[in-house]
Amino acid sequence: MIILGIDPGLANTGWGVIETRGTLCRARAYGCISTSSSETLDRRLGAIYDGLSEAIGTYQPSQLAIEKIFFGENTRSALATAHARGAAIVACSRMGLEMGEYTPMQIKQAVVGTGSADKRQVIYMVRNILDLDHDPRPDHCADALAAAVCHANLTRTKRVTRDAAAAQVLAQERAQEAQDRIEAREVTAAATAAHVSRSMESGRAALGHARQSRRNSR
Repeated sequence: MIILGIDPGLANTGWGVIETRGTLCRARAYGCISTSSSETLDRRLGAIYDGLSEAIGTYQPSQLAIEKIFFGENTRSALATAHARGAAIVACSRMGLEMGEYTPMQIKQAVVGTGSADKRQVIYMVRNILDLDHDPRPDHCADALAAAVCHANLTRTKRVTRDAAAAQVLAQERAQEAQDRIEAREVTAAATAAHVSRSMESGRAALGHARQSRRNSR
């Protein structure tokens, strides 16, 4: 599975592509799309859209992992991020990617093991999980790769859980089929025994009638 992770931002949108095989994750590429505040909003969003479309066309991911927006005290910054996030999602949607979105805390939890991890811990774990020989820079790229790793981990967990549930249902169905066969055999055996008993009683009655007939004829 090839996953595109995105850390959206109007000034800097980080992206990272990873490929998974079983439990193994490896980075294929990453980068950062930067726009200047001197440009108009439509130009900046167009650059984000074009840059991500190019990355998608080059690496052909099938899955998208993108950060949810955290509306803290800086509403203006959150709105700018929302614009960039929208452009990113549209680019991915037009290319047919399936989307997963995660909060920063979810991503940290999945990658580091704690939702309170700091930036250095995230970068360290991303580097180790993806077996990189360097820290992914800038930080926006590390965050994008972390989002992709989070998506890979959670998708794998969901698949394992689903497969386990399916296996349990199958086992229950087979156990029920086996029980049904046992009960059917028991019913058949009981019916056969009843038939044999009736046949024996009929035979004894017929024999008694024949003997009585012979005595009467004498």
